[in-house]
Amino acid sequence: MREQIVTFLERRFRASLAGRRVDADTPLLSTGIVDSFGVLELIAFLEETFGVEIDPGRHDLADLDTVAKIAALVATQRPTHRAG
Repeated sequence: MREQIVTFLERRFRASLAGRRVDADTPLLSTGIVDSFGVLELIAFLEETFGVEIDPGRHDLADLDTVAKIAALVATQRPTHRAG
């Protein structure tokens, strides 16, 4: 999951990354790599790619500041499969 998120970020935000690499702990919002419009694009990517629903009104932007935090958020939003 983290690799897919990193690939999306490096492709979509190539200009604001200015040649820098994204790793699990790279600050995205606080450094300006991802702006407010970019957050919406990121959320749309996460919802489409991982089948989750992320309500920006229910989550703090800090939850989207690093790949590690994004992956943790997605993991909590994934539907659980129950037998029965």
